[in-house]
Amino acid sequence: MADVELRQLKAFVVVAEELHFGRAAERLHMAASPLSRQIRSLERELKAALFRRTTRRVALTPAGRVLLERSRAILREVDAVTRTVAELATATAPRVTIAFTRCAAQTLLARITVTARRFRDLQVDLHTDLLTPAQLDAIANGSVDLGFLVRAGEPIPAGLRSHSLTAGALRAVLPVGHPLAERAVIDVADLASHDLISFPAPTRSVVRAVTEKACARAGFLPRFAYEAGETAAILNLVAAGLGISLLPVPVDLLGPGLVHRPVTPEVGIEISMVWREDEQRPAVLHLIAAIRRSCRPVPRNEGSELAPLSTAP
Repeated sequence: MADVELRQLKAFVVVAEELHFGRAAERLHMAASPLSRQIRSLERELKAALFRRTTRRVALTPAGRVLLERSRAILREVDAVTRTVAELATATAPRVTIAFTRCAAQTLLARITVTARRFRDLQVDLHTDLLTPAQLDAIANGSVDLGFLVRAGEPIPAGLRSHSLTAGALRAVLPVGHPLAERAVIDVADLASHDLISFPAPTRSVVRAVTEKACARAGFLPRFAYEAGETAAILNLVAAGLGISLLPVPVDLLGPGLVHRPVTPEVGIEISMVWREDEQRPAVLHLIAAIRRSCRPVPRNEGSELAPLSTAP
């Protein structure tokens, strides 16, 4: 790959992500024809077809899938080196971008921010309501350095590393006065006759997926009456009496007009810290190490809400 240029790899990655030359060209602010020529030139250089092209669709070949993984790693490394050199050359403080799901922000934001402030020269950019799938994509493509997100036992994607920080369970969030609110514990099966509110399916939300699985195990398909892309919007819909939601919600997040109850069988979740496996920037690695030293995973108690973060002695 001695003669392959970075611009070719960047163009290839965009086409591989879009699987459409027109949309990829728009992202790259260029015409589709020169983009197509760039990709064909790259294929000639590598002596391998990277895409299967038909009149209806574009798909990656096995060689293209391998190159996509390696190209992302190469571009991330180049970006990290570029930023590190620029920081050293200009004597500017290193910058770390951190993302949280809404639940993780409520549970961990203050503690993680305090830990980051121990590094006096570190500049931190915070994003505090980014769903798990969007975080994983952002961490993989390098736009987020460190994520705090909800997981439910599923494997972490290749190229990423994780460290569990809290464990807990989804809770039923209901409007005050709802008939099920009179119960100390709500059976998941009893949700079959009620409208539910959750994140939209296209967001690939972990909470949505876990809710659907819990309902399926209880023998019914959930009836999602409303969907919203943010936790705050879901809580507003529930407070308005439009349905029930299963959420990993700390008590202090609930506003007026809402109550929460544990559910049975328990729907376990955890909050994990996630970063790139090939991360090399010292600022990010030092922050990860500091968080791992000061925190230890907390076991989940049956029926409990999110357990608080423990601090190691």
